[in-house]
Amino acid sequence: MKKLTLLLSFFIPLFASAQKSDSTSTEYKIIRGGFIEHSTELKSKRYIKNGLSEIKGGRKKVASGAYKDGERIGRWYFFKFADSAIVDQIYNYSTHEVETSNVPENTTYEIEGSETSKNITYPCKIGGFDYGMHFLTKEFKIPGELKSLNGRHDVFLIFTIDSAGKLENYEQKIASTSYNSSKTVDLAKFKPDDLTFIPAKVNGVAVKSKLILKKSITIN
Repeated sequence: MKKLTLLLSFFIPLFASAQKSDSTSTEYKIIRGGFIEHSTELKSKRYIKNGLSEIKGGRKKVASGAYKDGERIGRWYFFKFADSAIVDQIYNYSTHEVETSNVPENTTYEIEGSETSKNITYPCKIGGFDYGMHFLTKEFKIPGELKSLNGRHDVFLIFTIDSAGKLENYEQKIASTSYNSSKTVDLAKFKPDDLTFIPAKVNGVAVKSKLILKKSITIN
């Protein structure tokens, strides 16, 4: 009897593992811009994401989290493109809160009404500055006429966000001693998710704001 009991106890975990394996499947899908999502589906609910998910750009992990019935739940981790070991942002889809977010250097804000208050929440994009704003920032291209002007040129990507968190204007400016330009980007070329931000707040009230990313270009 002891041998039989031992044999049965050996097969129970294998049976449980087989049941779990039979109940789920992993799907691979190119979601946009070459990013690939590795997601879990229940075999009883095909094409509806349930369970763990990971998004990759090439071999690098850029995001990971979980779904329930096709909706993101709990903490999602978004990673830096340059080093996927560094967390760029943690966003909790269950509480709808940004738990941590890495703000790049040379990022500034203009918050409506912030002059009279210290209780300020800055605007941000779900997904962080690398993944969340990827399709907005990659829209910037070096103008052809600038490529022949040696020196350093400052680039300002200016995002105007209304109190509802909607991107209402996107301006690209270049400034240097030898070159100056300003361009308003057509927002119609983006998807709705690209235009959705978490708005700035002053004393708990959502307000209009500007998020400004400063970069530089050196032409040799």
